[in-house]
Amino acid sequence: MTAVGALRPIGRQRQASNHLDTVRALCHDLRQPVTAILLLAGADSCDTRRRMDGILDQAKWLAEMVEGVIEDAARDAPRSVDVVGLTYRCVRRAQHTADCQIEFSSTDRAIVRAAPLALSRAVSCVLDNAMRAAGPGGHVTVDVTGTVHEITIRVSDDGPGLGHVPTHNSLGLPITRALVCACGGGFELKPGTVGGMVALIVLPVPRSKRMP
Repeated sequence: MTAVGALRPIGRQRQASNHLDTVRALCHDLRQPVTAILLLAGADSCDTRRRMDGILDQAKWLAEMVEGVIEDAARDAPRSVDVVGLTYRCVRRAQHTADCQIEFSSTDRAIVRAAPLALSRAVSCVLDNAMRAAGPGGHVTVDVTGTVHEITIRVSDDGPGLGHVPTHNSLGLPITRALVCACGGGFELKPGTVGGMVALIVLPVPRSKRMP
């Protein structure tokens, strides 16, 4: 009885710690769209319609993330996801407030089975890191490519490289790895061939979607 009783507080502590990690991860991801909304609301260099569209995009993204956490990711069950469309939407949200150039290219369509909210958060985290690394006037490239076995989202920047970019905190990469893992994929960060960094999100193609 003593041993069982001793385990219960530990279990509650672990559960509380998991909830705290979830909240911290959410706050980390909310920072970018909140900042974007503030910048768009105070901007005077673009037309009102474009600013409102940008604010609406960011607000919808905020609502999706919050709902996903409130419902304990129940709505974010794995399903068929068009990686090209999902990644493009992440790029479009980022472009509203980017002070660097972002280029996007892709295959025609790339279908995987993944949790769409988790994957969107992972891509947005990687994009946020790349944009900060590139800095004002820099360049970020986002490519979606595929084979019969896997789809790869590649985000490259021309910044100073890993270890030379100021970070807000240490949550970004661990969150990204966990979110990609939840989608059944893998995440890798490596130096670029001519400087900067390259982030790779690799997702397996469902067997039913593979071409002979």
